[in-house]
Amino acid sequence: MRAFRCLVWLEFRRSGVWAAALLGSLAFWAWGLFQVRAVDVAQQLGIRLLLLGIAGAIGALVLALMVGRLRGDTRAGLFQMLLMTPPTGYVHVGTRYAFAAATAALYYMGLGGLAWWTLRLSGLPLDAGTVAQLALGLPFYALGVSVIPLLAWTLLLVTFQSAYRVSGTGWIPGTVMALGTPFALRWLVNGIERVAYALPGWPVLGSVGADLIEAAQGIAEDPAVSVSLEHPALVLPQEPLWIMLALAVVLLLAAGRIWQEVEA
Repeated sequence: MRAFRCLVWLEFRRSGVWAAALLGSLAFWAWGLFQVRAVDVAQQLGIRLLLLGIAGAIGALVLALMVGRLRGDTRAGLFQMLLMTPPTGYVHVGTRYAFAAATAALYYMGLGGLAWWTLRLSGLPLDAGTVAQLALGLPFYALGVSVIPLLAWTLLLVTFQSAYRVSGTGWIPGTVMALGTPFALRWLVNGIERVAYALPGWPVLGSVGADLIEAAQGIAEDPAVSVSLEHPALVLPQEPLWIMLALAVVLLLAAGRIWQEVEA
């Protein structure tokens, strides 16, 4: 058996509808962005960027639900034959994660394309480098600091819950782990904040970053709300990206080890 190819095919069969629906929703978001008809250009830009943010959050939730169906599929006997075959727990977990991550990459690159379209509708000048950052750079950064570790955490959560259930009360360890998530996240964010910008920052969007800040100032009604324009570009720290990617690897290794010990 070609383990990886077989598992990818199985993952496509079980989650292909979810992936197609998520990618198809990009057309809905494009329609919603086009329907924004605020009088002020700055308000139009603000509303459209808000819609893109909502689309990103909903996409992350759908992807987490997609990979979170692992326990139900296992209990339904979907992996009954595969569990008796050579693929290790790491291959099982890695395949499911790879399919979800590939779907996430396509979806968020699509949102990056919609962001480019939104800025173009707002009349902001965009060069080729800025378009590449919107379509590739920013989606990769957003995936690395949020969706990639979220999917790894979800896989670890459902694997842990499925593995250590006692007399059907699998919700107990899962609930304990879920309730501990906000505290772990707060500790992680505080730690990242302390080391942020120790490395050189990543300037994104060039002069368009200043235009976005200026537009945000035009949206704010409170005169006390202001943003410094001393730096002509938005600068993102490198540290959150590398820390969260490393954390995702650790979480996936832990999930694969649990699967290996309990299921394989």
